[in-house]
Amino acid sequence: MKEVVWCFTYIKEMTLRENYKEVYKLWRERNPGARINLDAKALLKQKNFILKAQRLTAVEIDEIRENIRLEIGEATENYTNEVNRDRTDTNDIEYQKRDKENENTDCGKAQITKHPSAKGEQHTVKNKLKEYLQIMWHKVRFLQISEREKLPRLKTNSKLIKFKKK
Repeated sequence: MKEVVWCFTYIKEMTLRENYKEVYKLWRERNPGARINLDAKALLKQKNFILKAQRLTAVEIDEIRENIRLEIGEATENYTNEVNRDRTDTNDIEYQKRDKENENTDCGKAQITKHPSAKGEQHTVKNKLKEYLQIMWHKVRFLQISEREKLPRLKTNSKLIKFKKK
């Protein structure tokens, strides 16, 4: 029972939607010999039965969700660290190539600078913004709606403030 709920929760957290065929593929990979005659629709029915009949407690389901979020969070941190390492390596290589090109040209010999060009600076700024957005997306993605910070408009909306007071 826990395995079925784990697979559905994992796919939902990864893709932000519940695709029962993808869940079936994952479940079959994890349990190749279990219940051979079970297909994707039957697995979906099994999950619905488990949730409706409350075969698993809310605490157990929350534990499954937390374990998956931790697992996904570690994977995304590793991915962002690898991407950042690759980006800095490629930027260093590009700057070294530009410096060599400037040294080889006659104009470049007179104006050798250690600072990156304007295009290089824009490129690094874009990379930093992309990196920041990816990090923020991964942080916000795993928060519940009630835990997220409210938009500035909602904080100052007079109708909403009056409704909260009542």
